[in-house]
Amino acid sequence: MLDALLAMQRRAPTLKELRGVDASAALVDLQVPGRFSLQAIVRYVHRLLRIPEVHVGGEITREEQGYELTLRSRDQRSVTIVGVRRSGDIGSLLAAAAEDVLRVVDPWILAHHYFAQETGEQPPEFTRTLATLEHMLRHAPAAERPWALNMQGICLMQQRQLMQAIERFRDAVAAGPQLPFIHQNWANALDLMGRFDEARAHRVRALEIPARTANLIANGAINASLLHRHSQALALARRGLALEPESGWAWSAWGYVLFGLHHFEQAAGACERSLASGANERYGSPPLAMAYAALGRPEKALAAALDEIERAGETEDALKGMGFARLAAGDARGAVANFDAALANAPGAGDAAYGRADALLALGELELALAHYERAVAVDPFYPQAHAGWAHALRALGRIEEAPARFAVAVRVDSAYAPAYRGWADTLQALGHSDEARPLFERAEAVERQNREPLPLR
Repeated sequence: MLDALLAMQRRAPTLKELRGVDASAALVDLQVPGRFSLQAIVRYVHRLLRIPEVHVGGEITREEQGYELTLRSRDQRSVTIVGVRRSGDIGSLLAAAAEDVLRVVDPWILAHHYFAQETGEQPPEFTRTLATLEHMLRHAPAAERPWALNMQGICLMQQRQLMQAIERFRDAVAAGPQLPFIHQNWANALDLMGRFDEARAHRVRALEIPARTANLIANGAINASLLHRHSQALALARRGLALEPESGWAWSAWGYVLFGLHHFEQAAGACERSLASGANERYGSPPLAMAYAALGRPEKALAAALDEIERAGETEDALKGMGFARLAAGDARGAVANFDAALANAPGAGDAAYGRADALLALGELELALAHYERAVAVDPFYPQAHAGWAHALRALGRIEEAPARFAVAVRVDSAYAPAYRGWADTLQALGHSDEARPLFERAEAVERQNREPLPLR
């Protein structure tokens, strides 16, 4: 049973820092009359779980066909039967009973355990997850309500019940106004409805909420980077690493921020360090595939993308990484399929939108590529890659006179994006304006040198 409890707990977020809850552990005391005693489990569970004082006890009896385990919870007022389990194998009996224990002592862990099992269902029903969250809302203290409501919203969002999901996120924010990730999930639901401006407003609101732990600070750094607030992202990522220099999640955020700043070599190193720390087991790996794709190393990009899909499944980030990896490897048609799937999960992902346009441009689908660059800019106007790709599509369509203005927008959006300067210079040179092109070539080289220089951690 202890092994089952440990396994379920490892897969759930670290609640001490997220919840701010620090209570005593439940006492679990299982006796097998005449055979063996599991009283020692009490000492271990005491260190594992942070919940109000509830004693869980019971007994295992042998029957003709196997074993029966009865669990009871006891507090100062009453004794309640938690569950009755029967099995011919005592190991599986104890593993199943561990779920009953968690339902009493920490339903949050149990909800995450069920969520991980039910996420892959088609269609996702989340029957056990939602039932556990309802139990949590009925019995948990007020401080835990926003967590349960937020997770209900995530389940509803995956079921594409978007209006109901938004209502849950609204309730969660009311119950826990200082939890930034609820606003981020709310934004994800709005993205799925095509309400991109409202989604951005919620992501900005998430950044305005002060974060006090290294993990939440790192999460804020990633959010700021995706909002193209690179100076703020850099400051937050450094702060997270200063608080916890060995945190895999802090290194993950550092990788995201470096990638957004076009320091691809350094970003890849940060991503590798994050993955080596084991952060991928609990949080999702950083954009390693995208960093290697940007560096022109398709073999490493494909390996990183495959690893992410194997670890986390076909999430939006995993599909997006595979799209860029395939594009770098010359498989533009496969990249289109990956970007399509990523956008189906997250229509507000501006990088997946311009990635799809890049793949269409590589396939020679020029008009379609141009339309998708325009769509990418409408979704998120702050990716320089979308504007530069738009300019390249105009050139390919023979509308070269229109391209310089679009390259100018790209460098105005992000002055550290060297390919925009180089594309602008190439276009001016093709138009016979070599004198105007020369300083842009020089600027491209200067920016490339700058982006190869590693950024300090402090």
